[in-house]
Amino acid sequence: MNDSSPQNKSTHPFLPQEKALLQVLRSYPAPFGIAFSGGADSSLLAHFAAAHLGRETIRLIHIHTPLAPGNETEQAQQTAEELGVELKILSPEILGETEVQQNGPLRCYYCKKKIMSAAMESLQQENIFTLCDGTNTDDLSDYRPGMKAADELGIKHPLLEAGIGKKQIRLLARRCGIKNWMMPASACLASRIPCGTPLDQTLLELARQAEQILRERFFFSGCRVRVFSTTKVRIEVRTIHLRRLQRCLTAIHAKFALLGIETVEVASDGYCRGAMNP
Repeated sequence: MNDSSPQNKSTHPFLPQEKALLQVLRSYPAPFGIAFSGGADSSLLAHFAAAHLGRETIRLIHIHTPLAPGNETEQAQQTAEELGVELKILSPEILGETEVQQNGPLRCYYCKKKIMSAAMESLQQENIFTLCDGTNTDDLSDYRPGMKAADELGIKHPLLEAGIGKKQIRLLARRCGIKNWMMPASACLASRIPCGTPLDQTLLELARQAEQILRERFFFSGCRVRVFSTTKVRIEVRTIHLRRLQRCLTAIHAKFALLGIETVEVASDGYCRGAMNP
């Protein structure tokens, strides 16, 4: 297939990043799997591969767990339907894993190992032995023990191999016409709980509901609610939203009180990725 004539009939000339990504994807044996969260990273991979290699060359695997912070499964289903690509949803028992539930420094490693192993086993039933994820160059700057687990399993990182970071992902996703190209990054709910504090449904659900209030009632996107106990939390928003957050604090306190939260702190320096990392 000619690079300048992709299946989506785009008239845009290929950017260098797109050429690099296409070269990487063509190096994988087809068909191959994509770990599909429904976010911007995996959506770009799926759209790009479907458009330039063909829908039949990819299999989308979505992992549904209680650690998902929002409506990721619904988003993944909608995006897969728009692509016309079948989506397989797996629900491994994550919190049943002792190393995950204890929430130690390597919790992400054990969690990633569990869910990616489940995805690989599902693909292997179709004699597919290549699985890709949305890891990109920005992920190298954060504490990501889960990347070690992925590498041990032989998971491919096409965006990373192509030298593509988050800003470029959003640019390329917009060029592809992906609706969620500006969707905020969404880490698992365990990242809201201090390392060493055991995970349980009560704390996870508290983080989920508190962030939902901030998003839907007060319109803070990309926010985090770090949960220290059932009665104490810390809010993190982007620095450009700190003044508005201060103006809304009284109303936020009232809403959070309905969840049993008594103490609400605000991170004065704003949202910090990996704030709960050891």
